[in-house]
Amino acid sequence: MEMRTINVEEARGKVIKKFIDAGLDDIQAKVVTDVLLHADQRGVSSHGLMRLEHYLERIRQGGLNISPNVTFEDTSGSSFICDGDDGLGHYIAHRAVDYAVEKAEKQGIVMGLIKKSSHCGALSYFVKEIAENGYIGLMLSQTDTIAVPFKGTSPYFGSNPIAFSFPKGEKEYPTIIDMATTEVALGKILHAKNTGSQIPYGWGTDENGHETDNPDDVRYLKHFGGPKGYALAFAIDVLTGILGNESYGTNIPPMYKDLDKFRNLSQSIIVINPKMFGDNLIFESMLQQMEAELKDIPTSDGSKVKIPGEIEKEKAVGSEEVVINNNLYKFLNGEEEE
Repeated sequence: MEMRTINVEEARGKVIKKFIDAGLDDIQAKVVTDVLLHADQRGVSSHGLMRLEHYLERIRQGGLNISPNVTFEDTSGSSFICDGDDGLGHYIAHRAVDYAVEKAEKQGIVMGLIKKSSHCGALSYFVKEIAENGYIGLMLSQTDTIAVPFKGTSPYFGSNPIAFSFPKGEKEYPTIIDMATTEVALGKILHAKNTGSQIPYGWGTDENGHETDNPDDVRYLKHFGGPKGYALAFAIDVLTGILGNESYGTNIPPMYKDLDKFRNLSQSIIVINPKMFGDNLIFESMLQQMEAELKDIPTSDGSKVKIPGEIEKEKAVGSEEVVINNNLYKFLNGEEEE
């Protein structure tokens, strides 16, 4: 499929307009657009603008509340529950991060549980917000069933991503780790379908459990590291849906089916104030020193050791354009798809 390049600010204006035309207010439209462009700028197209038409269709069918009453209940001085009222997960998570960061200044460690949410896009966006305030961030999200458990033959958990962020000072880009507990997120399979690309063996299996390099044949994903990724996905479902007495595992409504129904997803956010455990400036200096030491380690191919998240950072810093498929480009410009 033909790919097109579009200026970030041009895309931002067009996407915001699409969301406003669908009924979102300005604030929600800007936040959701920001999250999508953040992913594309980092080269994570699986969570970027390729999701736009899906969100708009789910809004059209009534599966997203476009005027959510997002509320917060403090359950202790350092914990809270955020009720997203079935709105767009990007906006709900953004609100929850703001709330958690404000509490962390005094409490040191804060955990928030988000209920009644939906797909929130790339978790890296939210933990980056936390790190930009000088705090350590951790975020977990459950997703709908797509991955087979270790040695299993039918799917149970989702790709269940987890993300971390570590601040390195006001003028330094934070270190960000964002990964699915499967070999890849489902979005990467969808992106390969959209671009007509093959995928590596090991990303997913067909309906008979056989590995395939054809994204059109993928029915299930595989957890990374066999029992390790499976165990981590298990823990994430416990710390999100089960912790809040909400949906989990195969009970989670699917993303691409039943678009008229709310998804009831849960996410967890943890914010840590490094000042509560030592000097935050020393923390930032030691973190930078550790990364420098890692990059000094020789490699087998003569390249440099990469710090977690460095590849995405290199793509994002100074990025003024994103790459999207031709049909999406036409959609943004009000043209008919071929």
